[in-house]
Amino acid sequence: MRPSVLWAGAVSLLFATSASAQRITPIEGRRSLSASILTVDGAGQVEDSDFVGTEEFESFNEYLALSASPPEAPNPPLDAAAGGSQSSEISERRIQASLRAWASGAAVDASTRGQGTSNAEMYLTFELNRRARYRAFVEVSAWSNASSGGQPFGGVSTLLHLANLESGVPVLSFDVSHPEHDIEEFAGWLPAGPYTLQGDVSASVDARGPASGNVTGSWSMDLLLYCASDFDANGVVDVMDAAAFTLYWSHGLPQADIDSNGVVNQVDHDVFLLAYGRGC
Repeated sequence: MRPSVLWAGAVSLLFATSASAQRITPIEGRRSLSASILTVDGAGQVEDSDFVGTEEFESFNEYLALSASPPEAPNPPLDAAAGGSQSSEISERRIQASLRAWASGAAVDASTRGQGTSNAEMYLTFELNRRARYRAFVEVSAWSNASSGGQPFGGVSTLLHLANLESGVPVLSFDVSHPEHDIEEFAGWLPAGPYTLQGDVSASVDARGPASGNVTGSWSMDLLLYCASDFDANGVVDVMDAAAFTLYWSHGLPQADIDSNGVVNQVDHDVFLLAYGRGC
């Protein structure tokens, strides 16, 4: 590939007047949190459940926690607990979200039962009006000690998926089960168009004695948008972005694949040059 230098004189440097050109417009969505518990012994059962959710796009910050033991619980205790939390905020250039779900249960013998179940869910479709440079920070985890004799009586799953609806190409995708913990940082370009964000954390324990266990899962994501020409994604478009892109492009590195087609070629160079020439 022949190296090329971007023409810095094509840049008007009027970046401040167009800094909000890349814009997220929510189209459809829902966010919810649910939990339920059940304890059973010879005297009967105790159960409870709770749910909170929204289909609006304002900030959503919720927490649920349920727990129960029969009034005359034996020793060691028969109990169940479940809960979760969700915090999410959507703005024109940023999506921040974190979901967590946990559950526990204990039962003394085969005639007793301690069950806890919880779920945190987020679903969003949105439109991106222009090609954008993005940076995303993601942390996912899943953990469980709810097993006995090699047989699980509890489970946890952590799912997070962001993709372009037209191409089906994922921007990021996680499907985590016990035991796992991962922290990732992503950077790239998002073409204009529709996107879907789907996230779910589910936790469940169903202890039938003698057994006790706990499970927990979570994910957090911080997605930020920048001008398509802001190669280093620091919020400022300058000659450093042009120099960095040229270096990556001249070596054919995937970071320079601005059209996300898996090939670094002249098209990527030209698309970046156009974006750089018009600022944001």
